[in-house]
Amino acid sequence: MTSPPSIFRLWLAALLCWAPLALADDLATSWQQAWPIIVDAEAPAYRLTLPSEVYATLHTPALADLQVFDSRGRAVPTLLRPSGPAETAEEQRQAVPWFPLPLPARSEARWELVAETDPSGRLRRVESRGVQPGSERGDGAALVDLSGMATPITALELEWEASERPVNSRYRVEASDDLEGWRRLPARGRLLDIAHEGEQLVRRRLELDAVSPRYLRLRPDDDSPPVALSGVAAVTRPPLALPDPEWRVLAGTLRGEQTFHYRLTQRLPVTLADVESEAAYASQWRLYSREHDDDAWRLRAAPWTGYRLAGDGEALRSAPQPLRTPSRDRQWRLVSTSWSAEAPPGLRLGYHPEQLLFLAEGEPPWRLAAGSARESRRPAPVEAVLASLVERHGTGWQPAAARLGEAQPLAGEAALRPPRDWTQWLLWGVLILGAGLVGGLALRLLRS
Repeated sequence: MTSPPSIFRLWLAALLCWAPLALADDLATSWQQAWPIIVDAEAPAYRLTLPSEVYATLHTPALADLQVFDSRGRAVPTLLRPSGPAETAEEQRQAVPWFPLPLPARSEARWELVAETDPSGRLRRVESRGVQPGSERGDGAALVDLSGMATPITALELEWEASERPVNSRYRVEASDDLEGWRRLPARGRLLDIAHEGEQLVRRRLELDAVSPRYLRLRPDDDSPPVALSGVAAVTRPPLALPDPEWRVLAGTLRGEQTFHYRLTQRLPVTLADVESEAAYASQWRLYSREHDDDAWRLRAAPWTGYRLAGDGEALRSAPQPLRTPSRDRQWRLVSTSWSAEAPPGLRLGYHPEQLLFLAEGEPPWRLAAGSARESRRPAPVEAVLASLVERHGTGWQPAAARLGEAQPLAGEAALRPPRDWTQWLLWGVLILGAGLVGGLALRLLRS
């Protein structure tokens, strides 16, 4: 005969074995479709750009039915955010004019900097008055001319002769636009050039927040030894730009005079609109959208003039119209003032695919599940974790790239049917059961 503790252990083991199966079964019955997530390297977090097939599966307008799961079916912290730049722009390094500055004499109450500039603001000559005797060659202080820079700088790289080794110094950076008033800038980094047992450590970079002053003044910080500079370079990073938008062309139907209706089957974050036509036209348009048939139409693009005209070898067409606010609505309506073609025009909707970020939690491989009327993405502090990772690894860090494999069907269309509400049936059952119990008690009392 099995003892009670043995029965308890058997029951607990069965429960532990059943739990992953229950999670996997819930994933298979509650979600329409899933994709394996392919990663090329281990990382604390990953990012993937949503393809159009995922948008076609999503059910909710807010894209709440989108969640990453691990191999055991457990939800992984997941975040959806707007699309960012396609790639991080590479830094550019450019040598800039600079002038050595003698250090001011400690006994002088006044130190003057006399500079001569050309009409464009570039320095021609720099002269210092009131300097330490013997410091005319410039003991590490420098005036940097940035008047020729078109973009903000993010760092300075300093050069010095190899004979200056060892170097271990901090520098102060000050900015000015007129060589009169100066303001200190937060500069991060120590200048190093040291060697030991055949190994060498060199750091020539002063990190700055993106700034665009006309002039910079460099001076050794308090108690830091000066460095005899031999060159200065400004580091810039070109502004980041979004990738080109993706487009979907919808076929329309005539619904009244000069009014055309369209249906979008994907939950795309639409931000641009345009009119598609093979024939030449010029007309004024208004664009509306709504989610359901009984919703009011909302104006998405103010009246604009669209056209397509014949040109020399290539048609001339109007620029796409930006929407007032992004929209994922299903129904769209285009209203014209002078459309004369027989066929309805096509409606071109442009969007930038969003990025899905998730933390490397749980047991890989991971899967992305989408499409559900029963489940939704669980809130998680992904933003806070990513901010901590950026602070640890630097501003250039970002989650590792991931991609989706071949789609795997799960519950299909059944996942899009809302679960049955058993509350009313349960209440009726309780009432009937209660009535039966009361009736039984009354019958027993009558018999007695």
